[in-house]
Amino acid sequence: MLSIKQIPIILLMLFISIAGMNSTYGFNNNSRDNEPGIIIHDTIAAPGELLLQLDAINFVGDNGNIAAISLSIEIDTLLLEFNGITNMTIPGSWLANYNEIENEITITFTAPYPLGYDIDGKLLDLKLNYFGGFPADLHFKDNCEIANAFLQEIENVEYTDGTINQITAVGNIGMDSVVGIFQQELSMPLTAFGSGYDQIDKMHFRVGYDSLLINYIDFTESALSGVEIVDDGSVLTIDWEDIENPMDFTSPDTLLYLNFTFVGDTNAVTDLLPGSKVYSNDTILATDYFDGFVRGKYIVVTENNPEDGGTSTGGGLYFPGDTVTLTAIPSEGFHFENWTQNGDTLASDSVFVFEKQFGNDTIVANYGGNIHTVILIASPEEGGNLLGAGYYYFGDPVEVTAIAAPGYYFEYWLNGGDTVSFLPVYNFNMPDSNVTLTAVFALYSYIITDTTNNPLFGSTWGGGIFNYGDTCVLTAEPFEGYKFVVWTENGEEVSYNPVYEFEVDGDRDLVGNFAEDIECSSPINLYVDELTETSALLHWTPSGEEEEWDLIWGETGFDTINEGELVSGLTEISYYLDGLNAGTGYDYYVRAICSDEGNSTWSNVFTFTTWYVGISDYLEQNQMKIYPNPTGNILNVSLSKVKESLVKYRIIDGVGKVQFEGKTFSQKNFSIDLTGLSPGIYTIQLILNNKPYTRIFLKQ
Repeated sequence: MLSIKQIPIILLMLFISIAGMNSTYGFNNNSRDNEPGIIIHDTIAAPGELLLQLDAINFVGDNGNIAAISLSIEIDTLLLEFNGITNMTIPGSWLANYNEIENEITITFTAPYPLGYDIDGKLLDLKLNYFGGFPADLHFKDNCEIANAFLQEIENVEYTDGTINQITAVGNIGMDSVVGIFQQELSMPLTAFGSGYDQIDKMHFRVGYDSLLINYIDFTESALSGVEIVDDGSVLTIDWEDIENPMDFTSPDTLLYLNFTFVGDTNAVTDLLPGSKVYSNDTILATDYFDGFVRGKYIVVTENNPEDGGTSTGGGLYFPGDTVTLTAIPSEGFHFENWTQNGDTLASDSVFVFEKQFGNDTIVANYGGNIHTVILIASPEEGGNLLGAGYYYFGDPVEVTAIAAPGYYFEYWLNGGDTVSFLPVYNFNMPDSNVTLTAVFALYSYIITDTTNNPLFGSTWGGGIFNYGDTCVLTAEPFEGYKFVVWTENGEEVSYNPVYEFEVDGDRDLVGNFAEDIECSSPINLYVDELTETSALLHWTPSGEEEEWDLIWGETGFDTINEGELVSGLTEISYYLDGLNAGTGYDYYVRAICSDEGNSTWSNVFTFTTWYVGISDYLEQNQMKIYPNPTGNILNVSLSKVKESLVKYRIIDGVGKVQFEGKTFSQKNFSIDLTGLSPGIYTIQLILNNKPYTRIFLKQ
């Protein structure tokens, strides 16, 4: 604490509140009985000049004989202006100082040496200018001292603060309660209204705000024009003046709008601060000030995970304290799992009720796909293997595959009693239920034909239609005077037993070859392969144990007596012809040389035709024709150059998938129903005598 010689100072602070009605004087003596005290009177005053009484109580007896005083009073310079002291009640040297920077008044007194004075009442008056609008508190600071004529400090002095309140206001300046939505702009109105506001020519306001909650943007003028606003980041200083055209606010009006962006996570206040003033004819009017309140309204956003897993309701804008009800509705094939926020689980009930807190919320409704089973059945069980059975989530892509066992072919997939696909690979999306699929297989059926090389020499039987794996028994029986030689297939010997037994695994065209039952019989089973435009390889089969042969050949219809080319003494059962003419028909005959017994008769004739020059597929072109092309639902096939036989066919799409397949027997001309085949370009492939033939057609 400073000594008397250092002139202690008393600090006066001022806080703003609504003023009372009348300007009266009195004092609050809060000091202890018979103990000394310095008291600042409470008062009610209009804005303007006033005298504020300061008392010295109980400075008598042992506490009297005052010779020195040092007071330090703190005031709010936004509400009070200090203009000095007056009406001092004890003689001596008085000094008063006003420090606006420190908001401080200092008062010192020194009595003439060696005098001292007793006092129990008024000490002096403070001359002040009160700006009004808020309570102005005056506070004694800790460094106050009072001493007697012996320069001894008088102890236990109680210093009692005082307050200046405003008289009844003639008007009010206020702000409103508005809703602030996070990250959106809001407008706070500044309004005026009062019975004494009939000639307003000047206004000065200080508006405080929390920049962590609201960011100032700009202002919009309303009743006032020519407003100037300075923003220091937390306080807006608003000034307006029009001396020549005073305004009447005896009816409520909006002066202007302060525009902010709401960025906080709690409610915000816009404060009208001390120093705010309303003038009329250069006189400050008694005014009440009312703060603004920003009620934060926050967003509740609901999201669905996955997006197609369901829908959620209840999102929107809410005030803190509101009850929020969120509802999750799973989509077909999904079930609700939980509500989460930032990865934390909030609730597992699809209806989630909570009290809204400050801040925005993003709450996720999580769904899980329903799991179902795909069961695959093969019919018959041994018909093939199946891939793709198992567990799948709703909506998952499913691919099932039927792989036919040897001798079987896939026909179609059944779901219950409905056919769902004719393709062995079937793709679909998993429904919200278990799926049982049956792959239907069927045994391949094959045609076994048995013919004789000469119906006059013998007969054959046992052929027909067989399933894969069946046993076929072919029998060849020669007529009297003839003998069985060999079973052949495509010219190749397959069995020398007249009873030929085998397991069926495909179509077969077998010939029972007979010959005369003599010592030297003619060769049998004549055929040609390796046919080109100018050459051919000729074959035959001995009908006995002959080892040497003659061959004669020439253009079709040649006279075997006078024409033809004779080739003698052949020891192989084939002969290569070269130098032939393209696109020309030829005949050839073969006979056996039987040593001393002479030669056999000539064999039956075999006729063949060489290919046309430059048309390597001439034979194919003449064997297969399709029409019409483009076609509608019926495609006609003509096999005009081949003998009646088993014909297999299949339709293949542009990506190589077989759309369907079939077969026919003993038809040179037949039709294929294309109903159900989508428009596009396709390939038809025929298998004829183990050789493929293809054509491209357009389905309209």
